[in-house]
Amino acid sequence: ARGALLLALASCGARQAPAPVPCMSDRECRADRICHEGRCRFLEEVRAELAGRDAGVGDAGGVGEDGGAGDASSAGTGMGTGTGDAAAGAGAGVRVELPMFMGGPQHRGRTAYEGPAEAPSARWRHRTRARSFAAPVVAPFGAVLIGFGTAAPEMVVSVYLGSEDGSVVALTPEGVVRWRRSLGERIAASPTLGPDGTLYIAADGVYALGADGFVRWHRPTAAHIRSSPTLHPSGLVIVGTPEGTVLALRLDGSEAWRSAAGGSIEGAASVGDDGHIYVGTDAGVVLSLDVGGQERWRFSTGADVRATPAIAPDGTVIVGSYDRHLYALTPAGEERWRLETSGRIRASARIDPAGRIYVGSQDDVLYAISLAGELLWSHNLGQDVDSTVAIGPEGTLYVGADDGALHALR
Repeated sequence: ARGALLLALASCGARQAPAPVPCMSDRECRADRICHEGRCRFLEEVRAELAGRDAGVGDAGGVGEDGGAGDASSAGTGMGTGTGDAAAGAGAGVRVELPMFMGGPQHRGRTAYEGPAEAPSARWRHRTRARSFAAPVVAPFGAVLIGFGTAAPEMVVSVYLGSEDGSVVALTPEGVVRWRRSLGERIAASPTLGPDGTLYIAADGVYALGADGFVRWHRPTAAHIRSSPTLHPSGLVIVGTPEGTVLALRLDGSEAWRSAAGGSIEGAASVGDDGHIYVGTDAGVVLSLDVGGQERWRFSTGADVRATPAIAPDGTVIVGSYDRHLYALTPAGEERWRLETSGRIRASARIDPAGRIYVGSQDDVLYAISLAGELLWSHNLGQDVDSTVAIGPEGTLYVGADDGALHALR
């Protein structure tokens, strides 16, 4: 069996981002949110924030998903939604992207740093030991981390490694083993680290591990999960299953709901700023659910959708399909545009603050596209590009390819 390397890093602080649109009453809020301190917030998020204040955590400098500071509950025990608006205007301050898959536990795909607007040049290439399906992450201590084999790195206080032998190992940034835990089942999906230090891992179900490595709970499933857990700000852990179910668990491991997707789920779910959930299936469908698991809409492509949908600040859903197209869908599920490539698209897209979309294809090419669907540039790496892009603070793109190398482009 192919080995898998998973890296997970705890989040670090960022400067405060602009506040969300203000509200005056609960009636102005949607998706089961309430109006709290002039902003629409999920009830569980508010409770977690208040608990954090009582514990002396404070509410300054909290990190929201995708590098946005957003709601203060991100710093403490709460999940925190963050504004997720990497395209906010000037004066928003410098943001530090969370070094994890798709930029945060809600997997919106936004990055805090701008990538190149024009065709880049190769800066360097580092050979790994196998084809790279993994998404690299740029760590605050200056390193670029990438796994090899069948899984992706995630979220820098500790580095977590999992493999198909079922073991999870926690390392310091210097590579010293902190703890090792055997789950007895292979791990083939990215782990997700919660703001309270809980590590969520998919294998023969979903596991929640404490910062000490001990299993807090395990929720078994009928089939082995390949979908990375997603944290919903309402207090849910969401995964897709091979039997075609979107499963939502509460933070104690109990089941909140499950919804039939109609096809096997390989990619992770993503959560929009309004709390709506998006996921792709092997039946070629992009599915949207509300926070209670009720279906909102379905959009059919021509083949498998194995990428994790990215969510732009305006709610546009960006996702590729094995039908060789990258799709932009409105929040209501209507096609905004599609861009054709010469290969299947397995990689998930990333969106920078300028609205540029970066995504690879199995035609060996890395693409940059505007939010309007205009092709900005393309760069041929010579092998399939199934890896999801990471962008460094200086604008360098980092991406793996089937040539077994990590590529840096700028």
